[in-house]
Amino acid sequence: MALAGAGLTSGCVRQLESTVSRDERTPFSLSIKTVPADTDATATRLARYLATRLQTVGVAATVVPMSREELLRDVLSNHDFDIYVSRLLLRRDPDFLRPLLHSRYGPGRGWQNPFGYGDLSLDSLLERQRTETGSVRAATLAEIQRRVVEAQPFTPVAAPRPAQATRPVRVDWPDGVGIHSLTGYLGARAVTTTATASRTESAVTSSSTPAPTSTSATTSTSATTSTPATTTDEPAPENELRMTIGDSRPTENLNPLSTPFRSDGTLLDLVYDSLGRPVYDRMRPWMAASWEWADGDETTLSVRLRDDLAWHDGEPITAADVAFTFRFISDTALGSLDQPVPSPRYRGRASLVESVDAASDREVTIRFGDVSEPAAARALTIPVLPAHVWEPFARPTSVSWLDGGTVTEALVRNNLEPVGSGPLRVTGTTARESVSMEPFEDHFLADDALDGRLSRFDGGFSFDSLRFDVVPSDGAAVELLATDAVDATANSLSADSRAAAADEPGISVRTSRPEWCYHVGYNHRRPPFMNPRFRRAVARLVDREFLVDSVFDGETEPASSPLVATTYVPAGDAWDEAVSELEFVGDSGTGTLDAERARSVFEDAGYAYSGDGDLLIQE
Repeated sequence: MALAGAGLTSGCVRQLESTVSRDERTPFSLSIKTVPADTDATATRLARYLATRLQTVGVAATVVPMSREELLRDVLSNHDFDIYVSRLLLRRDPDFLRPLLHSRYGPGRGWQNPFGYGDLSLDSLLERQRTETGSVRAATLAEIQRRVVEAQPFTPVAAPRPAQATRPVRVDWPDGVGIHSLTGYLGARAVTTTATASRTESAVTSSSTPAPTSTSATTSTSATTSTPATTTDEPAPENELRMTIGDSRPTENLNPLSTPFRSDGTLLDLVYDSLGRPVYDRMRPWMAASWEWADGDETTLSVRLRDDLAWHDGEPITAADVAFTFRFISDTALGSLDQPVPSPRYRGRASLVESVDAASDREVTIRFGDVSEPAAARALTIPVLPAHVWEPFARPTSVSWLDGGTVTEALVRNNLEPVGSGPLRVTGTTARESVSMEPFEDHFLADDALDGRLSRFDGGFSFDSLRFDVVPSDGAAVELLATDAVDATANSLSADSRAAAADEPGISVRTSRPEWCYHVGYNHRRPPFMNPRFRRAVARLVDREFLVDSVFDGETEPASSPLVATTYVPAGDAWDEAVSELEFVGDSGTGTLDAERARSVFEDAGYAYSGDGDLLIQE
């Protein structure tokens, strides 16, 4: 009996110690960073939705709103976050997943693995897919997606269809492309009507936005230091295409290498050309007159530039500028430091290339590594930069907002007077108000002798000028459109604003295929986010069907894969089973969470709860 009593006492002590140890552990708390509601109401609603569900399962979650610039700096440069909710720009070629998830890019900045995720087996698959084509590549990409679903390095939520509003009586937009795109602007044509004659008066009386004046380019590390522009009462040009944008960052920074200031590169696509462009879903020579792979060598591409190419400042473009660009993208310090300082924005694409040499003034030889032709094409979309403008900015510098690491002036300069070679050149910026452009008369599109699919752009941009005015909200954009103060919205409208625009006479709403995916990002550098079981438990709090109907008003599709906008999303039982294992823990489609089941999912992942129902941090 003594022995039995001693054993019972020992067991009770162990149980008591376990209970005390559990209750002394710290309840888990986290922050969800995102942008404010007036910047992106959808992102804010998603963040609040997730915070509420986390609170229901015992996690002290708070939403931390911040400007787009601050969010991207924290996530992409300083890696200072627990969870964030934002947009992920989707690419047509799935090779964008390689820099996004490969462990090699974890220590870097930009959209090169901002999560700090590492999986050597996934690394191998990501490297392999860029060497493959056809069904072989599709099979590898299917396995990559299955592993991404299984490990949840980040959680895709939904890919909305961008919706822009326009006045068809004013502008005829090309079919099959989005309004706010390179091909959209280059294919737009003015519609001549009796109302056209009154445009100048309408622009003056209906719009309160002042016309811009040029601001000076600067090497300052803060875009907000640009010289304020003065206002003028001069009317807008009669043949001006007037657009609204909801993002003021392009008015403060036009540096194509800047990550915090870039979420949409359309404006800079108009200013900076590349060797090739994806036009109507096919990569076509752009600055290049032609290219061809060397006989018997599928890793060497010979590129011939178009004749008489020129920069916006009148200097001629040569093959040396192309070679400089690829070297500069790979190391913006140009070898002056012990370690290269690559451009975070284009590092993944530049990594496809081994060398670029100027064979002559018009001929470039590009040597790729073990890369298939579809993947190699991504490198041809890097914007070509003028060496005489950018080389002086290869100096190292420091910025107050960067926690450690080295940057160069090239990565942080404002570049408010950009010298590109694109079909439009910038004529003026007013900080937080507007950007104005005009056609570049020496651009090759200005000719009327283009061949093939580019012939639809004969003559170049058809308007005398293009102006982007910053609006505080989607509702404000619709109001300006309704009063004929603008011709279309570049910013994609929310569901409510889309409905309001559709109710206005003379306004048409156009949607296009998904360009970005809302997602939940996890910082794998911090516990417990390096644990895939924890991430999977969080992912199961997301009811995509409910969010599609309630947040996106049905104008989207649920996204379980980051390749949702491509044809590579797999089908079949294996894929369905992988997705079903992350099904919402509750009544799907209603948003009603089964709190008890959800808590058990976290417990199955190895986490414990306090007596008060708080999820505890594992020591």
